[in-house]
Amino acid sequence: MSRRQQEPVRLRSSRTTPCCVTIVLAALLCVVVICVVGSTPSVCAFSANHPNRVRPFTIHGVTRRISSNGPTTAAAAAAARRSQPLHTMTAAASAVPTSDPVDEQPFNPGPSFVFGSSGLKLNLFGFVYGMWGILNAIWWWPSLVLCQLVYKIFGRKIDPNRRVPITITNFWGWVHLFFTATHPIVNGRSNIALATTTITGKKKKTPVMFVANHTSWMDIPFVALAIGWKNYKIIAKQELLKVPLLSRSLRAGGHVILDRTNRRSQLNTYKQGVQWLKDGSNLVTFPEGTRSRTGVLGPFKKGAFKMAQAVNVPIVPLSIAHAHKIQPLDYIFPVRPGRSVPGSVTIGAPISTEGKTDDEVMEEVWNAIAANLPESQKPTPGTPFSVK
Repeated sequence: MSRRQQEPVRLRSSRTTPCCVTIVLAALLCVVVICVVGSTPSVCAFSANHPNRVRPFTIHGVTRRISSNGPTTAAAAAAARRSQPLHTMTAAASAVPTSDPVDEQPFNPGPSFVFGSSGLKLNLFGFVYGMWGILNAIWWWPSLVLCQLVYKIFGRKIDPNRRVPITITNFWGWVHLFFTATHPIVNGRSNIALATTTITGKKKKTPVMFVANHTSWMDIPFVALAIGWKNYKIIAKQELLKVPLLSRSLRAGGHVILDRTNRRSQLNTYKQGVQWLKDGSNLVTFPEGTRSRTGVLGPFKKGAFKMAQAVNVPIVPLSIAHAHKIQPLDYIFPVRPGRSVPGSVTIGAPISTEGKTDDEVMEEVWNAIAANLPESQKPTPGTPFSVK
């Protein structure tokens, strides 16, 4: 083969090699940082034959012993709630928090970069997490743009419930969290199937409202992974539209945007939420209205519960544990892998809204979420379940 015939091949190789090397180095850097930052062992497994056995809990090299009662079944949880008065449940949920092994050992996130007047910080793991998310968005963002273009041309004739962008975003989130070891432990998935079939007395699956506590920006991806591949719409505050990639996902997926300072926006949010439930889509809401600064469960606002009551759909309580330890309020990205804490989402037994007042529904959901939170996140004594 002549020298002239070899030259184009050499040029193509010289162009692709730096890109390949960059991707390989970025992947290696992700692995190194995750191994270093996430080297803390998580909770040891325990025997299924002995669910109440005391098991070791290892964190940052310190071994402690905690009781492991395991998640309750949906039927047992529902029976317990029916047999226990609401005021008694509130007192039990608001018991004085005891020590939490995750809180006993402080975590050092290492050197951090501070972003100007915002005060938001970024450490090494957060940098790798963010870069991997941006790299992973090379296909995600154009896919969402294409979905929006199709919806603009064809309207509701194609994918009226906008399930396609939800599925695309879920896949992107799954890849993002799993490759950075930030995915949560999910308990009680069977309660979702129970909520959509049994509680309504119908064979046909019905939508539900997922209600969760709110402590961190990681709550949204944690809830998305816990729900799985179902179609859902998040009731999100308007400020999230300022985040470039997230705003595209919220608009393409048809999520409900709320301006908390505008009364008309609140009414539109209610109408949109009710319509999505009638159309068969699930709703996700964080009724505390804002992230808890301490991780402790706070009182709820009534708006979201009225949507579920208007359509008579069940509510599924979600208890998110230690998300604020993975990504604190003052950090733009997570400071460590979720599996090193570990972060978790416990899906509680479904709660019916039929024939109940606003306060009864709120109190029952509030108690159900509090019951599955770690001790350090349970509400303090005297905390009201709702904002008056």
